[in-house]
Amino acid sequence: MLCKELIGRESEPIPLKIRIEEVRRFAEAIGVRFDNQVPVTFVGTLLQANIPGIQLSIPGTIHGEQKITYYRPLNVGDSLTYKKKIKDIYERSGRSGIKTFVELETTGYDLAGELVFSSTSVLIAPSKEDGK
Repeated sequence: MLCKELIGRESEPIPLKIRIEEVRRFAEAIGVRFDNQVPVTFVGTLLQANIPGIQLSIPGTIHGEQKITYYRPLNVGDSLTYKKKIKDIYERSGRSGIKTFVELETTGYDLAGELVFSSTSVLIAPSKEDGK
């Protein structure tokens, strides 16, 4: 169950090496020309940071929003660490009932410990009444 007590929980840091082949495949998948630059939405693929004890892949959950901030460009060959954190959990009522919103923050740091990017995404989970 997703409740406010989960706010602040975070994953362990995950090491990441930005590899040219992964960036090339990502660029092709989103339909942009590969020019050895890392597409700005590449960090949206960083899914390995699991928060212990929390299941976020609930059936019927949808991706509601994404915001990415870069503090410097990402480059092929960069080595980073990233982690994911539950920033907020709240409910909203609408025509289809009460939905739970989970705001996640992913942050990436270079080997010197400098913040390279932050990404905030919002997941919208169905209510119990939806039967999902």
